[in-house]
Amino acid sequence: MTESAKIYFSKKSDPRPFLERVVEIFEPALKSRVLLKPNLVSDEPYPTTTDPVLFRELIKLLKPLISLAAGDASAADLPNPHSALKGHGLAKTADDEGVPFYDFYLEKMIERKSSQGDTLKFSALAEEYECIISLPVLKAHIILLLTGALKNQVGFLSRKDRIGAHFRGVPRLSRSVAGINELVKPGLFIVDFRETLINSNEVRHGGRKAKGGMMFAGSDPVALDFFGFSLLREIEPKLMGKSPEEISYLDLAQRSGLGSAKFELIDLD
Repeated sequence: MTESAKIYFSKKSDPRPFLERVVEIFEPALKSRVLLKPNLVSDEPYPTTTDPVLFRELIKLLKPLISLAAGDASAADLPNPHSALKGHGLAKTADDEGVPFYDFYLEKMIERKSSQGDTLKFSALAEEYECIISLPVLKAHIILLLTGALKNQVGFLSRKDRIGAHFRGVPRLSRSVAGINELVKPGLFIVDFRETLINSNEVRHGGRKAKGGMMFAGSDPVALDFFGFSLLREIEPKLMGKSPEEISYLDLAQRSGLGSAKFELIDLD
């Protein structure tokens, strides 16, 4: 019988109290060298990207406990993805707090093969840190309909692999999402749904801001995305009437043993 994953949640708008509790719960698993992986898809502000306020508060909580770095890579279709990342508020926040912020596209890449038989090229930083904390925003997605805990790891992929995945249809992109999550396994996911985008994951692609009203966290990305699907379906017309198994990458991740569809909700308010 599949064990239920624990999902911790808060409906407060201030991220600090929730982050304090989550860090307290997960501190034993964080090791000594931690890489923060926000969602920095473009130069757009939150909620397209991770909230710099949440990012700063988490850094302040973790800095006294462990050695920190952070990083991401902007969307592959941007004309100059390096400038979008360099000038973003998240990178500036890390710099203000004395935390290195890596542009994954400019760092060493490694290759590994997934159980689907796909060879994926991704940032070597994923294997150089003892623990990864993933900081996605739960949003609609223009291709996959939903982006959350699992999709955030696509940011580790090389630009060529991301272009190939996004422009060759849903099956290829779904395989890439499942595959990178086999190879890169964060120890903690903190998912922001206080604000969100519906219709698309970026304003430049037609995304529209909407209120979500929740943050949630856990270590099982499949459970987090099954729960996230239930939340986003309430406000995203494209998801109404659908089941989470109809999201191809989510179904593939579950069938590949990357997590459980069963979860237990724990209120931290």
